[in-house]
Amino acid sequence: STAELLALETRVLQQCHDGLDAGAPATTQSSLFQALDARPSMSEEQRAAVGAIVMSGNSVDVVIAGPGTGKTFSLDAAKEAWQRSGHRVIGCALSAAAAHQLQSGSGIPSTTIAMLDIDLRRRHEWFDANTVIVVDEAGMVGTRAIAPLIDQATIAGAKVVLVGDTKQLPEIDAGGLLRALERQHPIVTLTENRRQ
Repeated sequence: STAELLALETRVLQQCHDGLDAGAPATTQSSLFQALDARPSMSEEQRAAVGAIVMSGNSVDVVIAGPGTGKTFSLDAAKEAWQRSGHRVIGCALSAAAAHQLQSGSGIPSTTIAMLDIDLRRRHEWFDANTVIVVDEAGMVGTRAIAPLIDQATIAGAKVVLVGDTKQLPEIDAGGLLRALERQHPIVTLTENRRQ
């Protein structure tokens, strides 16, 4: 660890804490119910998880989802609920393959975190108070890569949803943000294996 990285981690964790009930993009109950009603096969756990993230005004929400728990199916429902309430939903992941999987599984337009960062700096992409950013496989993203995204979203009043599994592959770069948030931040979990 370095003093710079510790300071960055502390700042990002504080941003997430300060963003609780901050009025970030949330959906209406009717939009949520319409999205859930269109998916009668959803489990109660999935329905509760979708409701928790789309109704919350937190600037950062954390979803801890194990393999096979229907994460992508749940995100598809969440995307519909947000869009029905007039919000724009975009997705990103560390790798292009993960971003493609998120997009094909949930219908959320997705790219890599690096490309999104470039687009933000070149002003080809923008966040505002109606934007929801879904970060898939967030447990694999280094702190230095995720911090600018959270910074931009916080400034714009957007919402970030970090989705991942702390028991899967760890970050390549220095990280641990998702594990820290799992211990210190309200989280939503998906544990029931729907794949078997």
